Amino acid sequence: MAHLTERTDLDDHRAHLPADLDQIAEVVFDTEARVSADHASPLANRLRGMGFDIPRIWAAPRWNMGATRASRRRHTDPDDPRIQRAAELLEQVVETPCGPALLGLYLWSIAEDASQQSARHGRVAAALTGLRRAWITNRERVPCRHCRSEADAVVALGDAFRARLDVAAARNSGNVERLVVMLDRAVQSSARLEETARRITDETSCLRGHLVHQARIRLGYFTAIGEAAIATRATLGGDPSGLTDAIAQLRDLEKAPGLNYILASELRAHRAHLEALAAGVGSDWLTVDRCRTVYVFPFGLPQVDGAEATERIRGLVGSSLPDLLGTRAVSVRTALKLDDVWDTEDPFGAFDGATLNLPDVSVTQPDGTPVAHLSCEVRFGDLGNHYVRFRQTAKHLGPQDVRDARYLVSSLHDDLRMHWDIPQPDGTVANASIVDSSGYHPVHLFHLAYRLQEAIAAHFAGRPEGWRTPAKPDNPGPALSKNLARGRSHVLTFVVEASAGRGPACPPEDRRPVTSADELLATYGHQPLLQPVPYNTTSLADWTLAQRQPVLLEGVRNSGDLVAVTPNATTIAMFDTAHFKIVQYGSLVEFVASISGMLAAWNTRLAQYFDEVEDMLGRPGTADTEETDLAARTAYLSRQQLQLHRFAGRARRAMSVVSSPTLLASATEYQQMAELLRAFDLTRQSRELDRRLRELLAEPIAARLATVRRQHEELEAEEQRRMLEGLTVAVSTFAVLTVFHTILAIAVEANDWSGWVPVTLAIISSVVAFVLAVLLFVVWVRRLRLRHRRPSLLLPGFRVGR
Repeated sequence: MAHLTERTDLDDHRAHLPADLDQIAEVVFDTEARVSADHASPLANRLRGMGFDIPRIWAAPRWNMGATRASRRRHTDPDDPRIQRAAELLEQVVETPCGPALLGLYLWSIAEDASQQSARHGRVAAALTGLRRAWITNRERVPCRHCRSEADAVVALGDAFRARLDVAAARNSGNVERLVVMLDRAVQSSARLEETARRITDETSCLRGHLVHQARIRLGYFTAIGEAAIATRATLGGDPSGLTDAIAQLRDLEKAPGLNYILASELRAHRAHLEALAAGVGSDWLTVDRCRTVYVFPFGLPQVDGAEATERIRGLVGSSLPDLLGTRAVSVRTALKLDDVWDTEDPFGAFDGATLNLPDVSVTQPDGTPVAHLSCEVRFGDLGNHYVRFRQTAKHLGPQDVRDARYLVSSLHDDLRMHWDIPQPDGTVANASIVDSSGYHPVHLFHLAYRLQEAIAAHFAGRPEGWRTPAKPDNPGPALSKNLARGRSHVLTFVVEASAGRGPACPPEDRRPVTSADELLATYGHQPLLQPVPYNTTSLADWTLAQRQPVLLEGVRNSGDLVAVTPNATTIAMFDTAHFKIVQYGSLVEFVASISGMLAAWNTRLAQYFDEVEDMLGRPGTADTEETDLAARTAYLSRQQLQLHRFAGRARRAMSVVSSPTLLASATEYQQMAELLRAFDLTRQSRELDRRLRELLAEPIAARLATVRRQHEELEAEEQRRMLEGLTVAVSTFAVLTVFHTILAIAVEANDWSGWVPVTLAIISSVVAFVLAVLLFVVWVRRLRLRHRRPSLLLPGFRVGR
């Protein structure tokens, strides 16, 4: 009897399933079909029929869609509104047969797709996080136990996906131990997915088969990468014995039946880099025995002239220093710490600035493992080339350590923990949280630098409350973009001392000193010093494969020295040069790197000028306000043109200072500066800016104003013509009624009417004549206005609907 009841219950469940469930599952779990179908897939169509807003759901995990652009956070914000939105979606289908499972599959499929376009996983995973929380609360409301078991497995699929995102984030943590831990959790999550999928009570369910297959693929995938990560860690520690087997396991898994091409590509990337690592195991490996790393985050203040900003910072001496991100600035230096090569004899070509010193910053992994101890300061240049500067020193770095130290500059570094080290009067150091105006704690160096720049911009804009609020931590508003322009971040690596020895982690006593660039380039492990900092970490030991060579500067060094410039990193290894000359050269590199902040501010100001002029010229007017508006626009544009000339003068003066042979006291150092400017592509950028300035200054604003004035005059003539036509109609009407009034008077006299009758008729006829004339005048003029309605005065280049 129990068996019969079970069979009847299962038959009822199958009878309520969607008829096209097999097709839905086939498309969802076929990676290529899922991507090509996108939000027009059979599953999307099924959910659309249930009343879901599919375009809105589809856009939610994508970084550049939805109500707001995604933050740069790698992990989901607990207050993300998409979490609650997912709970509301589940509420709609919780009692619908197979509804929770279908909803979960769609959220998983679009999250998988979105993860290929963005490493900002906080937004990608938000809906799946919300689905899991809501499912825990609402699971027992599902009336059918078969539907519950299917939804349990789909939720477990979402958990496995979120574990995969955690692995991707851990690859960017600069800590192999952390990656190994995340890979182990992903293996456990995949095992739970298989176990949950096998508990689906309908053994013939297509979802059961697909989910078991997905679990097995992921279990093998994470297991293989976990073994590879352990072998990589051991190899870098001096024991490469497990590397060959790890590579073989990756190669075998690439050929596994049913493995989708996305996971296969990731396995190939890991294998290729590990093969390159294995090929170098027997070589002489580089160790950087003493290293200094400087992180430069340039910015500009579009509304504040560079010299004015510097003077305002100097003016803080002796007064209350500003509070920035939970701490108070330590001190102000009224001049930059520069080599005297900057002491030029040219009074118009000198460069200097001021420095706002902040407490040191301690950086650790979430488990407390130290990452870096950084000095922190904000440097302001008279030219407007401001930058946030961090600096650290380190010893005995292997290639992976060098790569990880440089990668701290990346915006996609995984979450770290940072705090201020506040010196105390008794010589001790107290920790203080780093927090912005919204209550947000920056989670890596890139965030910290950007929030410091925002705090500086708020200080100069007179906004002590900052730009962000707890209600909108990721939306600082449009005012920020007018007051802050960010340049391109750059990292400088100074190789002070280096050595080489056979194999990775060679003991110090078995290593020999590296004394020239040629010796350095002959070692294995020099690759990170020549590579740009990647946007994202795509594989284990991602520095091992050869990349496009950087610009190796020849005219700035001795024959045994190395200077390598990439788009976002510079390596200085001057083995044949005295230390004070290395420091001097470093100041040149920092200066050149900071110029991108100045250029960013200029470009922002030009963009603002374009917008303001276009808005003013393109603003439609009305007949009542046109004359006043035209005069106001003329005066405004004249002022803007004058401001543009002033801005152009300041910009050209700054560019002339940068390119002036007398900027530095030494012709040799100036030649080095010229080489750096070309290597950083700043020569081309400054020429492009100068070209834009010339075009703007030559733009015939007067001619554009004449066009507006001519259109206004044409409008005025049209208004006068309409007025005359209306008056003609009204007068003609009044004349006809006057004739009628005369006829009426003759009739009164002929009939000898007397008393109140002729008076009443006269009043009525007069009133009717006047009202009708006025009415016809108004109607006629309105009809002509509708017929000849003029278009808005939108001149070329005006962007409608701004």
